Amino acid sequence: MPRKGENIRKRKDGRWEARYEKCRDQNGRIQYGYLYGRTYEAVKKKKLTVLCQNNLQNSPGKCYVFRNLSEEWMLSMRYAVKLSTYACYETLLDTHILPEFGDMPLKYISSASVYAFSEKLKQQGLSPRTIKNLLILFHSILRYGEKQGDLNLSQLEFRYPKINTIPFQLISHEHLTKLITVLSAEDSEFPIGILLCIYTGIRVGELSGIRWEDIDFDKKLLHIRRTISRIKNLDYSGESDEEPKTVLMIGPPKSVSSIRDIPIPDFLLKKMKRIAAEPDSYLLTGTNRKCMEPRNIQRKFQKLLQQCEIPSINIHSLRHAFATRCTEMGFDSKTLSEILGHSSVKITMDIYVHSSIKQKQKFMEKLNY
Repeated sequence: MPRKGENIRKRKDGRWEARYEKCRDQNGRIQYGYLYGRTYEAVKKKKLTVLCQNNLQNSPGKCYVFRNLSEEWMLSMRYAVKLSTYACYETLLDTHILPEFGDMPLKYISSASVYAFSEKLKQQGLSPRTIKNLLILFHSILRYGEKQGDLNLSQLEFRYPKINTIPFQLISHEHLTKLITVLSAEDSEFPIGILLCIYTGIRVGELSGIRWEDIDFDKKLLHIRRTISRIKNLDYSGESDEEPKTVLMIGPPKSVSSIRDIPIPDFLLKKMKRIAAEPDSYLLTGTNRKCMEPRNIQRKFQKLLQQCEIPSINIHSLRHAFATRCTEMGFDSKTLSEILGHSSVKITMDIYVHSSIKQKQKFMEKLNY
């Protein structure tokens, strides 16, 4: 089965084959050329090289369509972003943008067509944030084309949807206290892992990737050096039922700022010492052969909430609760931002810190006239 929108497929002999528009005959019918390679990346690079050499956008009788430009842009981004980000770009393109604009000549992309695309996404039920992300991706590809001299964006207008801020569903102090009480009663991997989230604010992917060697018992520090996520399999061809559509990726944390050391509270450190395993073993599984991936952590967390009779929340809410609690206790914003692994204090204060009505009342009571 060919890759959607790319005219690249894996042959039965194991090689990858890419088809490209070579020329047109006297009747205007497309004549295709074929390229071969041992890997998907190799044949895709060959195809893009040929397309560039043929200078399709300027050749008589040929149209340079958006699909060609998106392929060039994706190749340019392959090693400029994390693999998970690249896979996300490919999914958004294949699912939404290419079906609408893939075969459209660049000169026919207009403000009206972009607006119609945005409205269509809205009718499909996509959220304003998702629509905005799609338009930003689309715009980025077109800006790349403008730098290459393929089109002029001066007359093209992008209108991004307004995103209404919805109050974040933060776990209440009572429910958090109840959860901590239940977790503290057990000395096993998963409860300790959730307690780590509560008392350090780490991300679920970071929790998934923690090995015992990342915990320095002498210095009382947790070293965040990796994260685990499930992403689209970029080599998926669909020719075999055994071929996975997604793969587990173990890589560096979200950003350079996310590579950090976090102090661990003494009570939690003592609990961890009692169940410590081999240095290369994962914290949540006790083995080096398999980790507990984020989606399974989410499922177990939801079951835990049901057992505690606590309303359902996303495990990421614990990160927000940690940031809010730290601010209430007087943490300075710079320290908190570094513990959370943010690139700027603004992200911490604008997104992760939530002021409760009790906190507002507390400060209001300090006013004296």
